[in-house]
Amino acid sequence: MANCTTVFETLTGFLPKNILEKAINETGAEYGTKKFTVLRQLNTMMYAHLTETTALRDIEAGIIADKKLQEYTGTISASQISRANRARDTVIFKQIFEASLAKLKKHDGIRIIPGSWGMLKALDSTTVSLCISLFPWAKYRDKTAAVKIHTLYDILLGCPESIVMTEGIIHDKEKMKNFVKEPGITYLFDRAYLDYKEFDRYCREGIFFVSRLKKNAIMKVMNESAVLKGESVLSDKEVILGGQSTQMQHPIRAIQVIDSSNGELFYIITNRFDLTAEEIAQIYRLRWTIETFFKWIKQHLKIKKFFGTSFNAVLNQVYSALTLYCLLLLMHILVGTKHNFLKTVRLIAKGPWNTLLQLQEDLSPKRPPPKVKRKRFNWKQEFETVLRTYKVS
Repeated sequence: MANCTTVFETLTGFLPKNILEKAINETGAEYGTKKFTVLRQLNTMMYAHLTETTALRDIEAGIIADKKLQEYTGTISASQISRANRARDTVIFKQIFEASLAKLKKHDGIRIIPGSWGMLKALDSTTVSLCISLFPWAKYRDKTAAVKIHTLYDILLGCPESIVMTEGIIHDKEKMKNFVKEPGITYLFDRAYLDYKEFDRYCREGIFFVSRLKKNAIMKVMNESAVLKGESVLSDKEVILGGQSTQMQHPIRAIQVIDSSNGELFYIITNRFDLTAEEIAQIYRLRWTIETFFKWIKQHLKIKKFFGTSFNAVLNQVYSALTLYCLLLLMHILVGTKHNFLKTVRLIAKGPWNTLLQLQEDLSPKRPPPKVKRKRFNWKQEFETVLRTYKVS
């Protein structure tokens, strides 16, 4: 990472060019293309996300006004961008995102939570609302449209593990098997993913889970363990979940806790018997990490307003946003700053043509100005001087 290169040049340099070239050859995405290559399209979308540009015409104007940017995007029009986003295979952008994510995960500096409880991964989805008249394919509820971003999030590393996008009408549980499949991993998810048959499979295959139980759930108590007084945990029970037709074969734990924010009582369920009830409660609370990730990408990347209305255009825009997220996080790690991630992103967005050295200087801790030591005023000495001057007796 040479200090003389620009920030944007470094970001685009992180892109896995070998994967990009392979995907282009396999899909024929650049057949007949003379000017607006896939790489230029990706650079253009990254610029739009980074600068939070809201319209294709604004992207076009920004490129025309910036000769330096044209080295990465070429001189292209709004219609060219729209056509490429609509027509090009989403497989390319999905593979680029996954390869960028794999590159990010190789860096030890990304780890944000100690791994004393083993590998922890949170499963959830976020919904992006759309206009039904413009996006009729994205059915969700009556008179509304949406897409869902189903995400498996690596809690220890602080980054997404895998992402699948669907129409909003697809239920979260339908995508559960796409993500929950590795033995020895502990998966965290909410009540939307409750499936007793799947829970039995997890118990058989050594897959761990931590989730929240629905209020109307039926459970048969087999055993109960003592809990420490004064903790947020109220009880720790070994139970069999389900009624006569849905009953599980394997016993699991149901840990009753109290929500400190509103005083609500609820059960956390898990098939991990090696940890204390308080540790299980702490693990469940780590679900906030994936919620924070969803909030961040919605606020700081362009995935709420789309440049095109087709399924391809929406997916390509989201995948390019997530690719940029990985590259920005990689830059944040390599710069080695103690500032938060958002400050790094803001500085990159404000100065994409600054050098890396300038970025590092902007992120380095500023030394406070040296304190000027004030001389103490000696009132007694001053008074005696006055007396001598005027010979006061």
